[in-house]
Amino acid sequence: MLLPMPVAAPPHRSFTQRVRSLRWLGYLAPPALAALVLCVPEGPRADPTPDDALAAAPTASSSGLKSYTIPADFQADRMRVFAAPGDLALTNGQVTLVVRKRDGWLVDFWHNQPTRATGGQLGGHTHIDGLWQLHPVLHDGKNQVDVVATKVRILGDSIETSAALSLGAGRMSVTTSYRLEPDEPRIIITTKFNHLSGGRLTHLNLGDAVKWGNTDYFVDGKRQKATFNGKGKWVGRQGASGDLKLSTLEGKPMLVGFRSYHNGLSGEIRTAYRNVALNPGESVVVQRALEYDPISIDEKPPKTKPGTLKVSVRDGSGKRLAAKLSIRGLGLTRSPDFGNTGGLEGANRFVWSGTGDFQRVLPPGKYEVWATAGYEREAKTWKIEVKPEQTIELSGELPRAYATPGWLSADLHLHQAPSPDSDIGCNTRVISVAAEGVELAAATDHYAVADLGPSVDYLVKQGLLATPITTLVGSEVSTVGNLFGHFNLFPMQAGDFVEYRDTTPKRMFAQMRQVAPKGLIQVNHPRMDQIGYWARYKLDPTSMQVPLQYQAEYSEDYDLLEVFNGLEMMSEPKLRKVLFDWIKLLGRGHRYTGTGNSDSHNLFFLDPGLPRNYIRVPSSKSDAGDLKVPESEVIEALRKAQVTVSSGPWLEVDVNGKGPGETVKAAGSKVPLHVRVHAASWISVDSVEVLLGGNGRRVRWLSVKEKKAALRFDQTIQLDVPGKTFVVVLVKGTKALPNTFTPNIKPFAFSNPIWLEP
Repeated sequence: MLLPMPVAAPPHRSFTQRVRSLRWLGYLAPPALAALVLCVPEGPRADPTPDDALAAAPTASSSGLKSYTIPADFQADRMRVFAAPGDLALTNGQVTLVVRKRDGWLVDFWHNQPTRATGGQLGGHTHIDGLWQLHPVLHDGKNQVDVVATKVRILGDSIETSAALSLGAGRMSVTTSYRLEPDEPRIIITTKFNHLSGGRLTHLNLGDAVKWGNTDYFVDGKRQKATFNGKGKWVGRQGASGDLKLSTLEGKPMLVGFRSYHNGLSGEIRTAYRNVALNPGESVVVQRALEYDPISIDEKPPKTKPGTLKVSVRDGSGKRLAAKLSIRGLGLTRSPDFGNTGGLEGANRFVWSGTGDFQRVLPPGKYEVWATAGYEREAKTWKIEVKPEQTIELSGELPRAYATPGWLSADLHLHQAPSPDSDIGCNTRVISVAAEGVELAAATDHYAVADLGPSVDYLVKQGLLATPITTLVGSEVSTVGNLFGHFNLFPMQAGDFVEYRDTTPKRMFAQMRQVAPKGLIQVNHPRMDQIGYWARYKLDPTSMQVPLQYQAEYSEDYDLLEVFNGLEMMSEPKLRKVLFDWIKLLGRGHRYTGTGNSDSHNLFFLDPGLPRNYIRVPSSKSDAGDLKVPESEVIEALRKAQVTVSSGPWLEVDVNGKGPGETVKAAGSKVPLHVRVHAASWISVDSVEVLLGGNGRRVRWLSVKEKKAALRFDQTIQLDVPGKTFVVVLVKGTKALPNTFTPNIKPFAFSNPIWLEP
């Protein structure tokens, strides 16, 4: 899922280029992981080519800079690069910038030499472009206009863009110059706004729009975590390629504004350098600087010296175990806040470990500490008092509450460093997934085909991951131009490419079938505003049809439907809306597999595996064997809807031994529906619902008594079968999960349909 804000189209760039660019820089060969205080040497470059050598006959200026046009055979050597052949670039000994030819937007700004990312979650990634995009904007109090250039050229030691636009009663020209300092990682941006004709323009704000990752923002050294509207001399962030700042050169503070729709998903920044009134023939020039420069954080030192918490977590047999700590203040003690973008050693109020060994500094006070390792294991909780300069040592075991042989738990929607809106490193992501007890992690980054497998191998070999996981290579194809939604495709291979710009569902799905003939297409968050497939095409919730004007381009040719997305876990009504839409489609003959995935973009918000899928893999007879099943078996089980979805309980359903996705021939007018529900003692289960047929008619509602035993419900229910139909089972709990950032997340599970034929 992209951030919920206007998204400019990335350039046309093949997935082949992106995967090649990842091979040596530490994504397909894992990078250093600073969060574990470990530096992993990056492997040698497969194709050692200096950045400025990518140019076709670059032109040296008198200042020592080089300028060039991106050549046709361009291959980026870092993640998140949106440069494409024909775009214009400037480079000096330290950095390179790229301005997009088709709109004049600044889309890349990277260090030429390996530069360690700042900010904890990106760990030691060193080859990531530091900028998503920056471009001028105008606002007259009513209308906001993104400046799109019609002419882009190299002019001496600068790249100059020109645009003409209408705003209110006037016609304007806008000229922007991007000049790279000869010996510094600094761009001087100068924009001239010229009122050409028309009426007087009043209260005209002149500024920029900037995106540069999903991380905390700083204004004049003060951390601003979510939403901000105020003044500052600069706005900056820690993260890819180092600390990056945008500063005004106007001699007075600028206006800075951004809004986070959810804590943990950072919004686009808007700046305003001047507010002016212009008559025809008048003009105004604004200047600002974009530079890599260390951020000095203005934070008050603690009043008292902290203490230290050490925790050792093991599985039921005393072996090391990937796990997560949730720390909450008690009484007058505030819950800790380690920041939005801290690493494994602390983000928000959580800490992660791939081995079950934790150490965390805490302010003095009283705390409740939860240790968890996924739904299938018991939790351990302590109440402690931390005193200044003292160390508290805790230990405990998290044994399995129940076994799930033949069922593989999977999150099929995960983002990490290759996505421009996800500032979590690949090794960090793997550990966070394992700490939630998820067994299969699908990498589904925007505009990239990615693979977490090498990170798993590396962490296991280095002794940093005690709970191995398996992985799936994929991508989230996020449409732009004609924006109609986000769609996962997996499994994929290096070199696969699906056109995502200015296409249609019918064309795109057809191309997906060609790219991955044995792959699966998943529609993500279909009802979500702006980026939901059904929302875009106004799918009617009664008829489940799109309006006539959309039918020529709309397509029903997909396999999986993300019924339960992590952003909707806090709203059961939203979840039920999509769930019943899915049931209606099933009733109309569409055998889409219902899935549930986190859509996680960082560590603590949208926890990986919340929710998750339990995929039936019958060739495995043990929990350890589940990770070894062939990928083809997993894909086929997903295709056949042999899946249940959960944010807590484990749900098993069958009729005469046939489970989700299978068809049962009933011997008479009744069939025996067998429902079993397991849950660890810390997960609530209080009801079971049985839904029958395409209208989701509830034919049973059964209360479940809360208890500590893992087996919460085990009954056979006789169902009347009036004709050809299907059954779906839901499970709910009323007590919120104790180890999530978002409050009031209640356990929920549902099965895919069992098809019934009399």
